[in-house]
Amino acid sequence: MPPRNKVFDLPQEVREELNEKLVSSGFQGYEALAGWLGERGYNVSKSSVHRYGQDLQEEFEEAMGDVKKTTALAKAMVADQDDESGSLLDATARIAQDHLLRILIALRNAEHEPEKAAKHIATVTKAMADIGRVSLSQKKWAKELRVEVAKEAAAKAETAGRAQGLSNEGVAALRAAILEGMS
Repeated sequence: MPPRNKVFDLPQEVREELNEKLVSSGFQGYEALAGWLGERGYNVSKSSVHRYGQDLQEEFEEAMGDVKKTTALAKAMVADQDDESGSLLDATARIAQDHLLRILIALRNAEHEPEKAAKHIATVTKAMADIGRVSLSQKKWAKELRVEVAKEAAAKAETAGRAQGLSNEGVAALRAAILEGMS
């Protein structure tokens, strides 16, 4: 097992600034970034910065792919349902749950600092539960909205049917057809 990359020994705020510089430079200029770290008193080789940058680039590209998947999933869900905002929320929740699951697995496999990992696992688990609750609430709201719209449509159809001389049985059949499966 190779030794841990020295970039991970940097303070969190320095590593975050390095991440920003890597992304904004298009994951190039590793020698300059190693020099930048050296100017701040951190002895990290160009090779270490390069390995770290490659890993970060893979994560970044995966995240961007996930954004594209979320958008595509939401569009596909909209095609199945006429509920754009709910579909986007549901698609986003699914991808967020997937990410949280990946984080949970990585934390569970973490061998260093098990106390911190346990704390983070609890946080991730809570986040997954929160996402689940939001998703369920959204689905309940969307169903209630569909039922309300169907009731309004049934009432309008009933009024229009009666105005056109439709029999009581015909009105009842029309109303039942509109409301079918909505409760």
